[in-house]
Amino acid sequence: MCDHPSVIAWPRLSGLRLLGVVGSATLAAGGYQVGALPGRADADGLPGLAQTPGAIACLIGLIALTAAWWQVGRITADPEGPQLTGRWMLVTAGLWALPLLVAPPLASRDVYAYACQGAVVSGGENPHTTSAAALPCQWLDSVPPVWRDAASPYGPLFSLVSGGAAAASGGRIIVVVGLLRLLALVGVLLATWYGRRLARECGVSTGRAAWLGLASPLVAVHAVAGAHNDVLVTGLVVASTALAVRSPRLTWRAVAAGTALGLAVAVKATALIALPFVVLAVVAAPGARDWRTLARAGPTLVVSTAVTYGALALASGLGLGFLRGLTRTGELAQWTSVPTALGMSVGYLLRAAGLEDGYDAAVAVARGIGLIALAGVVVAVWWRAWRAPSDRLRHAVAGAGIAFAAVALLGPVFYPWYALTPLALFAVSIRDDRVRTWLAAAAAVLAFLILPNGVGLAPRTKLPGALLVTVTAAAAAIRYGRRDVPATPRGPASSTPEQSRTRDPRPER
Repeated sequence: MCDHPSVIAWPRLSGLRLLGVVGSATLAAGGYQVGALPGRADADGLPGLAQTPGAIACLIGLIALTAAWWQVGRITADPEGPQLTGRWMLVTAGLWALPLLVAPPLASRDVYAYACQGAVVSGGENPHTTSAAALPCQWLDSVPPVWRDAASPYGPLFSLVSGGAAAASGGRIIVVVGLLRLLALVGVLLATWYGRRLARECGVSTGRAAWLGLASPLVAVHAVAGAHNDVLVTGLVVASTALAVRSPRLTWRAVAAGTALGLAVAVKATALIALPFVVLAVVAAPGARDWRTLARAGPTLVVSTAVTYGALALASGLGLGFLRGLTRTGELAQWTSVPTALGMSVGYLLRAAGLEDGYDAAVAVARGIGLIALAGVVVAVWWRAWRAPSDRLRHAVAGAGIAFAAVALLGPVFYPWYALTPLALFAVSIRDDRVRTWLAAAAAVLAFLILPNGVGLAPRTKLPGALLVTVTAAAAAIRYGRRDVPATPRGPASSTPEQSRTRDPRPER
């Protein structure tokens, strides 16, 4: 008698777990030669994979980790295969992340910028008006040149915490990086704890949710090794959404959710995009009465969010000064942002026509259109979730994921770690395995988009990247347009479209 497929799969899953650990350890080891090491920001370049053993180790390690993760998801997606528990997947994710906790920063130097902005705070200066170069920060040679004289774009909570990390480091860069990495792990833990609750509420397997949202190579590289503060935003947004449905009392749900969201906004202002969807999650809880509940919960949640942020702004004395730092990000032109890529393509055509000044104007106009499109997407997604009362919570969570994805793709600039928040929200709300496969593929590709030393491939492939995004966007628009055009009815000329649809037994798509 043959063993059941699920019994046969367990040894293979154990082997894949081990392969992921080996891949992660190899990636961490290679990082000690070609990672984002302290003091090398000015010397970072494109390491030759054929000549640099560390680069080869990083590539092989990341491929092994990605392959192990992908195969685990593929096996467990089989209805006849083993159904992984959330605990098994979380243990696996923890084992894969463990070697990266002792690795140098990978795929970004932002953690050094955080450290220097914290040094500005601990030195009694305002990071929104005083740059790391003006202090000057003792770790300045580890910060990318573009951020050395820039104002901090982060909110008061992150400024206070990074200032505390810098003050407690005793001037040792390894200590401040370790403390900031622990802060990123707080975000991972929040996403883990509240994500499991949210997955259950949305009817999604906790094991499958943990596989997509927490165990992916994108999380390993940019949340654990890269220590990006986006993962703290992710954890607080997931917590806010979960708290919106936990308490039996509407007021307490709104206050708890608003407090968590206020903390997220006090890290990065983009977290505010979650506000309308968290309100919707409050309304989606059992016993809600639609517009009446919305009228009660909405103002309460907004006020609690504002009070939380305001208390932190007053405690830090920083207020809304972080808005000055947001303009610096928009100065970077990369094809990973869809509007920017479209503007770049038009700009290249204008340059070819002899209009050199048209490039910047084309990018600026395209970005403006992108922001308008972003607002339209958020409104449309929220309204669609509102009109799904039978499954409103899941639509609200997925809608928040779409909104964060739109912010990343339609904003002026996009980095792979911007995908951490939408991926976590999709992981606990999307049931369709085909959609989850596409999301997993995107996460895998994004993990390879930046080299271990923090050098991005996008700035070095501007022309081909912009053209590729433009062609892809045009093809998608054409396909969408054709899908909306009704087919010409077949049959006698006297037949009406209604009669034609009646004779066609196939369901509409």
